[in-house]
Amino acid sequence: MLAVSSPRTAAIRSALAIGLAILVAACSSAPPFDAKAVAMEWAAYMQRDYVLRPGDRLSVRVELIRPEGGDTQDTSQEVRVSPTGTIDLRQLSAPLHVGGRSVAATRSEILEAYKLQFNDPRVTVSLVEAAAQSVYVCGEVRSGGPIAYQPGLTMTQAIAAAGSFHYTIKHSDVRILRLGPDGSNRTFRVNLEAVLLEQYPDFLLLPGDVVYCQTSGIADAGNWVDLWFRRLLPFSIGGPALGSFQ
Repeated sequence: MLAVSSPRTAAIRSALAIGLAILVAACSSAPPFDAKAVAMEWAAYMQRDYVLRPGDRLSVRVELIRPEGGDTQDTSQEVRVSPTGTIDLRQLSAPLHVGGRSVAATRSEILEAYKLQFNDPRVTVSLVEAAAQSVYVCGEVRSGGPIAYQPGLTMTQAIAAAGSFHYTIKHSDVRILRLGPDGSNRTFRVNLEAVLLEQYPDFLLLPGDVVYCQTSGIADAGNWVDLWFRRLLPFSIGGPALGSFQ
């Protein structure tokens, strides 16, 4: 005698099949990202594309030789960009306006100012602390939302600042969404587990990046079972869906 499947039984089988497919897909991991290219993009952004604004803090190192000769003087100082976009540096008679300039352009401005008083000065400028800017962390983290950006902020640091991740996270495939200067969108895939095990380098973030921590396949499967299996039963089964723990 042939068994006839009811619509409800068919729906349950379909849901279980989908859940199994999700679980199998979860076994795949994100391919290694090009860490060198990411680091070079970060360095280029900080020198060329990052625009200084009031509140930014800079480290300025100047190596000086006076015109009349004498010993070389090597000075380092940290300065904060004023509300009017200027900085004050030692041995310069007037403030320099740097607001709206890149770090590289600011270095050139400082170099030209010191050349008026010294022979062959050497100048190094780096951004130590950015004014209020953010990256955004969402998905399977305990406290998603904007995270204050600091130069050198990495993916794992941003996730930790968001209260760390839930156990339902898909460790093998965290997504980084980045909006380019031309308005284009790019997505990077990062294997968080490999980063934590020191198999991959951490991912350097830029202001405005979005870190999306996906739900793991087994958690997705648990949610599918809850949606398509538990709710079809004429009686309730205790316990929340796997992906619903907070």
